[in-house]
Amino acid sequence: MNFRFFPQRAMRWCQTVSWFMTAVPLLFVAPAIAEASAVAGGTPMRFLLVHGDMGQCRADNACPDWISAEGQIMADTPKKLQRFLKRLGNRQLPIVVSSPGGDVKAAMEMARTIRKQKLSIAVGRTRSRACSYSEPICQAALAEDGSIKGQAYSSGAICFSACPLFFAGGIQRVSSPFALMGVHQITTTYSEVRVQYRTEYEMVNGRRKVLSRKEIGRKFVGKYDTTKLDKAQKARLTGFLDKMGIDRGLVDMMLGTEPSGIHLISQMDALNLKLTTELSDADALVSARNCTDGQSISGCVSPPPPAPSPMSSASAMAGK
Repeated sequence: MNFRFFPQRAMRWCQTVSWFMTAVPLLFVAPAIAEASAVAGGTPMRFLLVHGDMGQCRADNACPDWISAEGQIMADTPKKLQRFLKRLGNRQLPIVVSSPGGDVKAAMEMARTIRKQKLSIAVGRTRSRACSYSEPICQAALAEDGSIKGQAYSSGAICFSACPLFFAGGIQRVSSPFALMGVHQITTTYSEVRVQYRTEYEMVNGRRKVLSRKEIGRKFVGKYDTTKLDKAQKARLTGFLDKMGIDRGLVDMMLGTEPSGIHLISQMDALNLKLTTELSDADALVSARNCTDGQSISGCVSPPPPAPSPMSSASAMAGK
């Protein structure tokens, strides 16, 4: 015998999780770094195609191109990066990044994207000659297609918090002593929502059979933050670093530093952790041409044009 029951309400708790790192105050570092964080932080990360405008290559129009990535990593930043790279087609341009951090999940997704496309990355910034010193990239310098002419430099660039996870995706990864890299604990935010459902069911041979279930109400209850990673979160983080070829010691640095602070990673520590692949900087990375697999950046940087020898100069003078 079948019994049909009319709709009734059921309630349950729904929990959503956000996993992120936040930027920290930079009053304890040099003013130039604090100034850089003010420019790069607070606004979502923006990607720009940069046409090199350096004096040594401008004369013969042989300057390199690269991608500028500056600002905070948001949940939608991976989609912006993917759309930007799609517009570039098959061009494998290096990335010059400066960021105070942001969303951890987004940073790891971006790392996977650039690793798949075999792109290299450097901690650095881009400056246009058309902009003031306090605003290295300004609206007035942008071309109609959104690109910009500029020079790459390292001084004052930062890669903090979740940024090193994005940085980890590069095939070649470099950071100058004049740029700063650092990490701290990941903050997980749990949001609790009370959800009400209307469920319609019938009893069939003494067992309940659900016919329909519809949400009829949702109420936010509250949220709380924690820096403790559960086993699944830690496994995802270490698994990600393993795939990127980064030493798991980076996790210990993260877990050992409060969210209100930052553990600055020296150039040698970054190299030992395999966070960087060699000792170099942003300017060298963007200037490197036709690097083969396994070749160092310094080994394939385009050399400056040779100066004329005294003999050739004398011959030229004698011919006049």
